Amino acid sequence: MATVTAITKAKADEVLGMSVVSGYVNASGHLILVRGNGAEIDAGDFSGIMTGLIDAQVDAAVAAEVPNYVAGTTVNKGNVSGAITFTEFNNVNLVNAMIRVTATGNLTINTSALPSSPKPNTQFAIKIQQDATGGRTLTLTGFKKSQGVLALTPAANAIDIVVFLYDGVNWYAGMMGVDFK
Repeated sequence: MATVTAITKAKADEVLGMSVVSGYVNASGHLILVRGNGAEIDAGDFSGIMTGLIDAQVDAAVAAEVPNYVAGTTVNKGNVSGAITFTEFNNVNLVNAMIRVTATGNLTINTSALPSSPKPNTQFAIKIQQDATGGRTLTLTGFKKSQGVLALTPAANAIDIVVFLYDGVNWYAGMMGVDFK
């Protein structure tokens, strides 16, 4: 049979004396916790504590409420000549993706290389930088383009950003900006 030991008033007072009963922020910005017996504990910089707590709570809330694909993925494909491939993408991680490419030869993109059955309103961008030679071109197949044309800045090391949008029926391509410096 188990034996039950009653807690004494003295033990209860001792435990309560060790318990934190209040706190305040001192002139240095530190959180001071006060025990029942009057002893104080310096818990550290209050703004640092709160920033950490708030950051963690905000990160958790955003992660829970906002799908990962909203933030987009960044992929650096490095030096590319010929067809730009999309093998690392699917219908989720292509949304709002930023793809970086250094053109070491003429580039091509065909809509058939993109993930099949994309979500309507899928958009992504490709940042294309000319290599030190420059003069590289971009050929788009299956995309609708403004005035049927989309030309890269031919200067060596020039940077252009091309954006792509799927409306549920067609893929569109357009320049977000040319010759960024």
